[in-house]
Amino acid sequence: MVGTTGNAQQRSRTVAAAPNAARLLSRCKPALSALIMSAVVASASMFIQAPHAYAQDVKANLNHEMTGTVVDEAVQRMARNIAEKTDGRIDITVHSRGEMGGERAMFDLMQGGAIELGISGAAIISAVAPEFGVLDTPYLIVSPEHLKKVVEGKVGDEIRKTVLDKKGIRILGWMDRPPRHVTTKDRMVRKPQDMAGMKIRVREIPVQVEAFRMLGASPVPMAFGEVYTALQTGVIDAQENPLGITLGSSFNEVQDHVILTGHVREVQWLIASDSWWQKLSDKDRAVITEAAAEALQWGQNKVYAQDAAHLKEAKARGMKVVELSAAELKAFQDGLADLPKRFADVWKDGLFDRIAKAGE
Repeated sequence: MVGTTGNAQQRSRTVAAAPNAARLLSRCKPALSALIMSAVVASASMFIQAPHAYAQDVKANLNHEMTGTVVDEAVQRMARNIAEKTDGRIDITVHSRGEMGGERAMFDLMQGGAIELGISGAAIISAVAPEFGVLDTPYLIVSPEHLKKVVEGKVGDEIRKTVLDKKGIRILGWMDRPPRHVTTKDRMVRKPQDMAGMKIRVREIPVQVEAFRMLGASPVPMAFGEVYTALQTGVIDAQENPLGITLGSSFNEVQDHVILTGHVREVQWLIASDSWWQKLSDKDRAVITEAAAEALQWGQNKVYAQDAAHLKEAKARGMKVVELSAAELKAFQDGLADLPKRFADVWKDGLFDRIAKAGE
């Protein structure tokens, strides 16, 4: 009974206190609302005063195999500029010796976002968009001006769309690559017949493999990292590359002649994994795009001057430089007259003629 009476008294005091509590809460509401509003304003002020304080850090890898070249300098420049503009928040690590894989492996890794950025030459066309493989045809592109018309025109637009749609790789920009030349050891080449039986390392690009075969050589597709040893041991007799690659990879130590065939003119594409690109903020995309454009234009302004310097350097390193006459170059072109027919069922209809006419 004592317990029951106590509970009743407690309930009576609680009921009596309820109106007082309600009146107290009512008086506190304005002050509580003001306190909450002050906290919100303070938080907003923090964001306004320090817009980058909560921005997401971005770390990315840029992979390529063009060590010692202008495009390598250009992307290194791009990475530095981006880091400076973002106070290091966007950090791009450049791997210039293909440490993250060769070009073809890189495309697959980029599709899944495992590699964020890269530089690719012609391999991206043959691997991802073979219907545009005509662009890799030796002796088709005749000058830097011709190349620019093609890449900046409708053909370039079609390539960019195709690569994005088929592989999820976004082309951010491009710059010219110096022309490719043949190098040999103890072998002079001035006409197609001089290539008979010559084992030459070429890239795994179908039209170029077939072209050297038609000229009488024995083309050997091979990973770039294996080329020096293969030349040194006689597994292959020759290779073809821009002069910057030839010298940068010390091929002059195992090759005596540079034959200025200039057989391929191409661009180097700055590419990005689209799955990674879509995760970036609009502001970060703009920073990267702007820095890329500046760096690639810087490289474009320098690439041919450096190629001329590389020619002098090749001579200084003891290589014999063989210049071909217009008639000698035409003999190589004539030897490939039937090449387009062999790829008619692969290449986009009429594309060869469109590209050829752009150079007239």
